[in-house]
Amino acid sequence: MAGWVSRSRRLLDTRAAALEQALDMRFVREVTAGTISDQAYADYLRAEEAFVLTAARMHGLAVWDAPDWAAARHNGRAVHALVTEQADYFAAARASWPVPARPSVEDRDPLSAFALPTARAGGYPAIMTMLFAAETLYLTWCTRAHHSGSVPPGPIGDWVALHAAEPFRAGVAALADQVDRIPPAIPDDTLGDWFAGMLAAEIEFHDAIFR
Repeated sequence: MAGWVSRSRRLLDTRAAALEQALDMRFVREVTAGTISDQAYADYLRAEEAFVLTAARMHGLAVWDAPDWAAARHNGRAVHALVTEQADYFAAARASWPVPARPSVEDRDPLSAFALPTARAGGYPAIMTMLFAAETLYLTWCTRAHHSGSVPPGPIGDWVALHAAEPFRAGVAALADQVDRIPPAIPDDTLGDWFAGMLAAEIEFHDAIFR
């Protein structure tokens, strides 16, 4: 159909400013430049490891609310990756990192504070939209950093490479497909609020490691 634009594409177009703001946050700039401090990344490892549980809960709720078998399988695979591959990464990275995280780091989790209640209130459409926002953010900045940045080798480079690899890219495409399938009864503005809200929470979450 001439002129037709998918819902996921419309989200990216109408909330481009929110995405660009997130792509310019300090954490992204310092990881890409290879200038992030050992302490800041230690705090990030602990905070992000804690958020993995939130992401697993979101995908688990999405399995429960999934509209069809394909959606259930996609979210089930995501839960498995979070509790295996990603959990293993954090265990190994934290064990090898030269400094420990500060004890208070887990008290600063604005990302879960936004995502969990929004997921419960908005159900499957909200979960897919928020995850699409978060994963698009990571795919974009990690792809840029992996190909043209000065990311240091080791745990940081491994983490960036994971989010620039084809399996992760395919996962983001699957999220876009699920966003495209959200019933039209849910307005684009509602999706936009979920999308931009998640990006704002991502900024607050990543900025917190520097405080």
